[in-house]
Amino acid sequence: MDNNLITLAIHTNLKAQILKQVLLDNGIRVVLEDISTPDSSRFSVKINESDLNKALMVAEANNLFNYTNAQTHKIDDGKRRILVAVDFSSYSFKACQIAFNIAAAIDAKVKILHVLHNVYFPSTIPFADTVRGDKSNEQLNKIRKQMLDLCCEIDKRISDGEFPSVNYSYSIRESISVEEGIDTFIEEYMPSLLVLGTKGKDASNSKVLGNVTADIIETTSVPIIAVPENSPINSLKDIHHIAFLTNFQERDLYSFDFLVNTLKPFSEVKITLVHLNLINKKGDRWPETELHGMKEYFEKNYPQVNVGYKLIDTPDMIEAINNFLTGEKVNIVCLNTQKRNLFGRMFVPSVSRKVLLNTSSDVALLILRG
Repeated sequence: MDNNLITLAIHTNLKAQILKQVLLDNGIRVVLEDISTPDSSRFSVKINESDLNKALMVAEANNLFNYTNAQTHKIDDGKRRILVAVDFSSYSFKACQIAFNIAAAIDAKVKILHVLHNVYFPSTIPFADTVRGDKSNEQLNKIRKQMLDLCCEIDKRISDGEFPSVNYSYSIRESISVEEGIDTFIEEYMPSLLVLGTKGKDASNSKVLGNVTADIIETTSVPIIAVPENSPINSLKDIHHIAFLTNFQERDLYSFDFLVNTLKPFSEVKITLVHLNLINKKGDRWPETELHGMKEYFEKNYPQVNVGYKLIDTPDMIEAINNFLTGEKVNIVCLNTQKRNLFGRMFVPSVSRKVLLNTSSDVALLILRG
């Protein structure tokens, strides 16, 4: 018997017991390790490394802990959920680092997801039934090995104190597209935040990868953090300056309120409200008097927040944003956007897509849903 035990998931006691029983019923040896802290109950679900492929298929086939299921809510610990989508690149590991640190800061748990692009099988077919032929098995085995390597590295970082110890698990899904697979999983898992990694400005094919990230941003309805590989941000405490792009519409006010409440423990963070007056467009300009009124509004309603204001007259939105990010040492660009249909994505590029694909800085992008 293979005695090399690996962590399949970290859950609360009840969820760990349920997962253990399902695996035992399928002939998989399981060891539960109590890794609880004074603040949280946590159990590591460990299996033999040689059983990983089977265990992942069993978990997917049984659709365990689907949050559309009422029974899941009954046994849930009530914590917020963070989903981090990975492709096993170095920037995916960066995304995991940020997701774990945010989870520790807001008392949430993490799900690591990889979506395997498969043009032959629709996402409605159960995962275990989509495995067909030697080529498919070979590809899936490679993906599972990569997931194992990633989680082993995460466990090592947790043991070394580089990552916080939070409840986490992982999943592999097949879909005809990465963005569709992530969106489907979001409907099941119901996370409060999605974290993605991107290569950043120096990557050789960042436009292609950026387009995938941009599609994910536009097809999902949850807040998203897209973090370049070279971003200096590893946790919330590393955020010093946020540029909030706004037209001062009502939904922007809701997003700003959400942002302020999320960053409440980090009062030293500066938030600059940036409005771009595109001088070649009529009817889209804010005079200084209206900006002054908005400034008074925020000072009155958010006296505890370090808020700045910038009104930029420019014929080129992207150039103006790049200049501001560089000159003001911004960590994160924040903007408010909504889920868009296929027609809109094809013919009317969103501001978030333009910012993601064209800004030259390695700042992170925070997408809120006002």
